[in-house]
Amino acid sequence: MPKPNTVEVVVSSQLPPIHLITSAFAFAFSGQSLLFARLAARGWQIPGGHVEPGESPVDAVCRECREEAAALLSDPRLLGYERIHLACPRPPQYRYPYPDSYQVFYVTGVDRLLPFTRSSEVLDKQLFEPAVASKVDWVQQNPELTEAARHMWAEWGDGA
Repeated sequence: MPKPNTVEVVVSSQLPPIHLITSAFAFAFSGQSLLFARLAARGWQIPGGHVEPGESPVDAVCRECREEAAALLSDPRLLGYERIHLACPRPPQYRYPYPDSYQVFYVTGVDRLLPFTRSSEVLDKQLFEPAVASKVDWVQQNPELTEAARHMWAEWGDGA
């Protein structure tokens, strides 16, 4: 990401401006376990990715979870978003909205896990119990979002 920049985490049930949303991610739970995909380029991550043209963020998160983790979701609910603000001139070739763009995050249940096929992009998928999930780099780098997701899931999911 170009620098300088700021990233602001917002827990909200309201989407940011839809035309500025670039990607959608899922905190997908089965009981208290959290679903991760092991990406060749970035290691263990919560599943998610870019919103395609004409696609809603919720449709994108469902598609990305099928593609990355062979998971069908149940009732994705918006947790919030990260607002990314670039405080530098727009870089050449920068393909995202400028100066602000958003990544949205959903909390959902895993309805069903399908057979997984390894690819050059996605090496594995796995449900991690809370103690194991807490050691994943992505979780350690995003503690506020992860805690908010666990709290939201405990309130309405079967993670209580």
